[in-house]
Amino acid sequence: MIGVGAHGYDWTVGTWSCVNSMPSPKADPNTKSVLKVTKSGVAGAMLTRESAKGFELSSYTAYVPKTKTWWNPAAFADGSYQIESTTETGKKIIWNGSYFNAASKTTTRVRDTFTTWLPAKMTDLGEAQSTGAWKRTYFITCTRS
Repeated sequence: MIGVGAHGYDWTVGTWSCVNSMPSPKADPNTKSVLKVTKSGVAGAMLTRESAKGFELSSYTAYVPKTKTWWNPAAFADGSYQIESTTETGKKIIWNGSYFNAASKTTTRVRDTFTTWLPAKMTDLGEAQSTGAWKRTYFITCTRS
């Protein structure tokens, strides 16, 4: 099952073509990007790189067996960064965390809702909390290349 145990995201390894139907300067400003996921030398760990014109994101996804938690710290090319985690499993998984914007020096609560159609399609709805309400910041659909 997706997200279960140290191999819960092994299915993501490979190259994905992504389309962002909600590009914005606060998130990924592009409509198209490439996502590359590779296995780390450690069980339950993967490296991810998303790139598009003027945009780059690198992250490391790691599983902690003792707490059954997945962690995903990420760094952006502009110096911004975020960290999210989840203990959820299944077709629809919500990751919660925070995002630090290097330009404005502000931190925002964020969440990503991933919905998966194995083995070749997934969506990511990104949201940020603003004045107590969750607001959509991007919606990305990725298909295995």
